[in-house]
Amino acid sequence: MNDALKQLYDIEGLDPISWWPLGQGWWLLIILIVMFVIGLSILYFKRQALKRSWQHVILNQLSDFEKNLCEENAQATVAQLSELLRRIAMHQYSRVECAGLEGKVWLSWLKRHDPQQFDWETKGKILVEAPYSPSPIAVSLEEVLDFIKAIRRWVK
Repeated sequence: MNDALKQLYDIEGLDPISWWPLGQGWWLLIILIVMFVIGLSILYFKRQALKRSWQHVILNQLSDFEKNLCEENAQATVAQLSELLRRIAMHQYSRVECAGLEGKVWLSWLKRHDPQQFDWETKGKILVEAPYSPSPIAVSLEEVLDFIKAIRRWVK
């Protein structure tokens, strides 16, 4: 019996399990986390770019016009909106295409190029008249707010 026991060898333990290479589940988790962080970074930088963009500046100006709007400065606001609308048009289209347009031609051009199809030809006459009128023109606050809403929709 002693001879049989001498022929037995001790059981050696297994090598310890290494943490590297990672299993498939860990790789999937790492990839998902990296994609999430990249997505958040892209979203953050796009928001920062929008804040610096011309659209954000225009939308802030329109909000300021709405906040400061009253009966006394309605004509001046319309004149500023007319200038702002021309700057927007020159930015979105070429300067050659829209900078020299005046009067009814300018209003019909606005109507043709407005994606929301605001009726610039009938409602926008005051935009052409107000900036150059020597005497005060009666401008209702509703008209001015309609212009602001139409310009805001065009910018977005």
